[in-house]
Amino acid sequence: MKKTKKFWAVLAAAGLLAASFAGCGSNASANAGSSSGSAVSSSAEGSSASDSGEKKVIKAVTSGTLAPYFYVNDDSELTGVDIDIVKEVFNRLPQYELKIEQADALQGVLSGQYDIAVNNYGYTDERAESYYFSLPYKTSFNEYIQRTGDEPLTSLIDLADRGYKIELSAGSLTANALEKWNTDNPDHQINIVYSNANFQVRYQHIVDGTADVAIDDGPIIDNLLPQFGLEGQLEANEIDEETEDFLFPQNNTYFLFGKNEEGVALREDVDKALKEMKEDGTLSKITTEYLGVDTSPNEKYFDETPN
Repeated sequence: MKKTKKFWAVLAAAGLLAASFAGCGSNASANAGSSSGSAVSSSAEGSSASDSGEKKVIKAVTSGTLAPYFYVNDDSELTGVDIDIVKEVFNRLPQYELKIEQADALQGVLSGQYDIAVNNYGYTDERAESYYFSLPYKTSFNEYIQRTGDEPLTSLIDLADRGYKIELSAGSLTANALEKWNTDNPDHQINIVYSNANFQVRYQHIVDGTADVAIDDGPIIDNLLPQFGLEGQLEANEIDEETEDFLFPQNNTYFLFGKNEEGVALREDVDKALKEMKEDGTLSKITTEYLGVDTSPNEKYFDETPN
């Protein structure tokens, strides 16, 4: 995949990455990050405010530790794809003033301390019980990670028939999908090894042969391999479209809101801005600028929210 100069600058500037995170379609845990006290503020300059003349402060929360999506740059500023998108959303909503802080995103919104979570969240039924989802703002893509020189995998049948071991967290989107695969394909069983190991440990296990492959978010892999000193030992290979569709049929990323009246109202305004950004190409522009490829969601996903 072609990468832009800004993409590689993002990777070079990124600081420490959280070992686990809430991803769209990766083998990731639900929460990441702890309060750091840092915050950024954004509002629509020169736009009119509410009837009272005062803007309502909206507190967004992110872990700030997952480049190139959300991270702290060398100037101690929160930046990244997700951050730029949420800032632009609220630039189009002059009735609000956006403040972004780093903390436990899911718990922060659940407790009512924060209004919106910006943390690369994919949809799960479990999350939908506690949070409202926005319309999607980007789509993820995944890759196989294998030992350098290993014949690239071509399909899940290929993965199964080679007897490759894949290390996954129980309950992750990838684990759930591969368990379904094993149920539906008794003659092509995939060898799943369950583990709560972080990215670095899992990748090292591929190097030493404890496991043989991982399936993770493409931009994350591009960042982690050099960070862990594993370039030359591991490489990312493209996943075929059929496998991608099976594993992650709707691999979109959403903002999360509290499941209350305030959450409903805020989601309505945010969704209006996201539709505009899809229609005028802003989502395409921001994702391409950071990732080198347009990962704005398909138009069909803008008809209604997941819940």
